[in-house]
Amino acid sequence: MHTFPTECTSTHEDGDTGECRVILVGTWPALRGEGTVPDGAAQITRCAERDELGSIVYATGAGWILAGQDLDDGDVQRTIAKARAVREGIRLAILGQSRDWRRCERWMRRGCRVYLEDTINLRRGVAAIRASQTLEVNVMDRIFFEVLRERATGPAPHLTRRERDVLELLRRGMRNREIAGALFVTENTVEYHMRHLLSKFSARNRLEVVERATALGLA
Repeated sequence: MHTFPTECTSTHEDGDTGECRVILVGTWPALRGEGTVPDGAAQITRCAERDELGSIVYATGAGWILAGQDLDDGDVQRTIAKARAVREGIRLAILGQSRDWRRCERWMRRGCRVYLEDTINLRRGVAAIRASQTLEVNVMDRIFFEVLRERATGPAPHLTRRERDVLELLRRGMRNREIAGALFVTENTVEYHMRHLLSKFSARNRLEVVERATALGLA
């Protein structure tokens, strides 16, 4: 078990602060020869033996599983299931091969929070995970995002000016109460616009609204 300790913390939506703690299962070329994570951005613990995963999750209190480049889909599924048996809310990040957008799309639909090209450097990889944790958004490498955006089907929905305002604040990670305060409207009004956004983007939740709006160039 190899741990790379750092000092930085990140802020969650509920106002609590928590370290960005990651368990790497498999390999990440960026960590070869590296002893620490740049800028004190995270604590990364390597899990060399899969049988040790449960105890490592428990011992570190990690919030992330990072599936390395040598894990296939079955390995990833078994790994995250084992981790969530110990810590239900642990999040998943995956390192994938260049331009394998089908796998990226498949895992993002399954709840993966961060999907990155396996050649990404340490600084950018850690920054992506921290951004997802802090802003409560999904993150994918641009190389995958561009392909998926090109594949977005159907015309972009027409949005009213106020719906665009709500969408922009939603993209920033604001809650309904915060959006209402920023726009000087009631929470009921924000909820009204949210229902319209969910319908127009055929989205199940706020996160999907932002994802689909981004894919269509509206956010």
